Amino acid sequence: MDNDRTLGALWHRRGKAFREETFPYFRYMGQSGFPAFMSLFVISSAIGYIGLIRNMPADFPFAAVGIIALTLVLCWSPLRTWLAAGDTVFLMPREAEMNGYLRLSFRYTTIGCSVLAAIVFLLYLPIYSQGPALNGAWMLAAVAAGLKAANVWGAWKERQMSWPGMRRLLRALRWALTALTLAAWLTSVLWHAAVFTLLLGVLYMMLYRLPSKHRFPWERLIDEEARTRKRYYAFFGLFIDVPTLPSSIAKRSYLTWLLRMIRYTNRHTFVFLYSASLMRTEMGGIIVRLLFLGCLITYWFAEAVSLSGYGSVISFAVFMGLIAVQLGGLRHVHRYSVWKHVYPLPEKQRIDQSLKVDRFAMLLCTALLWLFAALPLALSGVYMPSIVAAALAAVYLMIRPGRLRKKLALEEEED
Repeated sequence: MDNDRTLGALWHRRGKAFREETFPYFRYMGQSGFPAFMSLFVISSAIGYIGLIRNMPADFPFAAVGIIALTLVLCWSPLRTWLAAGDTVFLMPREAEMNGYLRLSFRYTTIGCSVLAAIVFLLYLPIYSQGPALNGAWMLAAVAAGLKAANVWGAWKERQMSWPGMRRLLRALRWALTALTLAAWLTSVLWHAAVFTLLLGVLYMMLYRLPSKHRFPWERLIDEEARTRKRYYAFFGLFIDVPTLPSSIAKRSYLTWLLRMIRYTNRHTFVFLYSASLMRTEMGGIIVRLLFLGCLITYWFAEAVSLSGYGSVISFAVFMGLIAVQLGGLRHVHRYSVWKHVYPLPEKQRIDQSLKVDRFAMLLCTALLWLFAALPLALSGVYMPSIVAAALAAVYLMIRPGRLRKKLALEEEED
């Protein structure tokens, strides 16, 4: 019992230390105007949501929206353990006593994720009640709670697995089974959905018993904690200089083929460098995910001609802004690199070439978002919202390079 209290106190100390460490950055973020932008996003979303509830289209994809929205929040199961690399030396001898430490981590993260899932569920419930609503709200809530618990358990079992390939395969399967279960409850009568869920549950339990596992996956938990911290600091880095953390590199072959289109010459040095950094770092992954989600949501609003087509314009503007904020962090990627002063590179061209990469990436993302709004609206015979969205995008794309150039020049003077 004393050991549990000691490890529990260690968990609380580490959590408190992280909060104290990041609190100043939240203050800087608050001063940047980002909360005002998010407030505008929330208000716009609330207006669009209320308008959708009041004027629900007859052909609205009730089941598809529920499956996607609920799957995202039910399957997402992070785990904050506050573990660090040195713990493999100092805490590993006490592995048998770590159960209480883990319980605190599970309680901390599961409560937060469950609150998020409950909010999304409650937002979906008015939409669900206007559709077929084959099963009652309380039954659907019980199913969602059971799926959340199953996903928390499955995510922990995946962390214990010895082989990364098997872990990734079963994670993808867990998401697919959750989506299938939700599809059954949203489109089938009670007993059909119950039998289907039971069969999937048995399959789920059997599959998770097969792979070899570690009792306590130290390295996996330490890596996950390091990635979480890096995401926090990558976000804070958009507003203020933050401590440098080791960067993770992903191959992303579906993007890096674009690098072969850049001419391998001295005057394209920084174009190649910033393009590779954008495609292979975590920033590129965030932008790809935002682009995918933005295209999907914008398409839904456009297909439903929500708010006379201007719902898709709001979605287009919001996701364009989010991508722009993430892309703005590209200028910090090599700001403090020593090699710039070692190798004979055309430093005077760095600002122009970094702006060229930013301009191309922003134009490509904006064009894709706009197409997912314009094409469904055009098929419905609505054109004015697409013209408004194109005009807004054109104005922003003309203004953005000048603003970035001023920021880069100011940072050069500070350095």
